[in-house]
Amino acid sequence: MAGPQVGGLVPKDGRSSPGVACQCSGTLGKIGNCQVGVSVHAVTDRASCPPDWRLFRPATWDPEHATDPADAAHAGRRRTRCRIPADEGHRPRCRLAVEMLDQLATWGLVPPVVVADAGYGDNAHFRAALDEHDLRWIVQVKGLATAHPMDAVAHQPPYGGLGPRPNWPSTCGPPAGRWPARLPGDMAPGTT
Repeated sequence: MAGPQVGGLVPKDGRSSPGVACQCSGTLGKIGNCQVGVSVHAVTDRASCPPDWRLFRPATWDPEHATDPADAAHAGRRRTRCRIPADEGHRPRCRLAVEMLDQLATWGLVPPVVVADAGYGDNAHFRAALDEHDLRWIVQVKGLATAHPMDAVAHQPPYGGLGPRPNWPSTCGPPAGRWPARLPGDMAPGTT
């Protein structure tokens, strides 16, 4: 089973269709004003079929994510006009994908492996959720990702005398972000 796919369902000019916003669309290949669907595909070497898909609702369509009362009221009016139920709020795309995998499991469809692009593979929470569900996975990651063995420990190497002396406190190690920490799901047994 292929992992989640993201595609712009329909490019839109208006703001009255549910979930329309300026957002990244796989179908358009760029950022555009569109609706975005998240889907899970069952694949073979000859065919692909999406047994489940969900309409992604951006945070701008959820009053609970609004930064001020005017934005919340505007989001509420749009949701009412489009008949979006009150209990359907913004959820990240990766969470929608995991929810769909859970739904497929209730139908007796458990993928032998989940395959996903970097849009999902770079998300540590998504990889951790796949591990928590005991799913085998292979995901694309961008070139900036690093992988460490499970038992890796960050340490400050001794000063070699070349260049300026690092001013890291000896008890704290490198500053945050200097050496990436191992992310949940990286190098877990049975994963790639």
